Amino acid sequence: MGTLLDLRGTIPPAELNAVKLNDVPFCITYVFPAKDFDADWTEIIESPAGFRGRVRSIMIYDVTETFNSVTTEASILVGISGDTNAFVTSADLGDLAATASDSPTLTDGVTLIIPIGTTIHVTGVAPTGGSPDTGIATIAVTIQYFK
Repeated sequence: MGTLLDLRGTIPPAELNAVKLNDVPFCITYVFPAKDFDADWTEIIESPAGFRGRVRSIMIYDVTETFNSVTTEASILVGISGDTNAFVTSADLGDLAATASDSPTLTDGVTLIIPIGTTIHVTGVAPTGGSPDTGIATIAVTIQYFK
């Protein structure tokens, strides 16, 4: 069996075998295509068994219908049932034009770490006050999981 070379020298295979790869943090990006913001919507994510998590990014892209707001702007919340922004709230999405994309700033919720076994709710909040109040885009949420 070969060895892995790093800048300090070789790492013996016995040490490589001691690394438990299921203990290494990993990210999953959940993609929700063509979400219509003419009304609030919610998608459900089941956390991988035995892992905690943290939201790392939200991306809005493939806008096919311009977002229109006057009173309030659209946003994305990541939380749980009964507390939709428990983990993260995105910055307002503004009036995104068709073909635009955005990676809004994230504001931490009350709980920074998603507990083991959590059913995660991703909620799109519709804009209000425009005529019409709408917008259609693909939403991607990246969560890093760890032990």
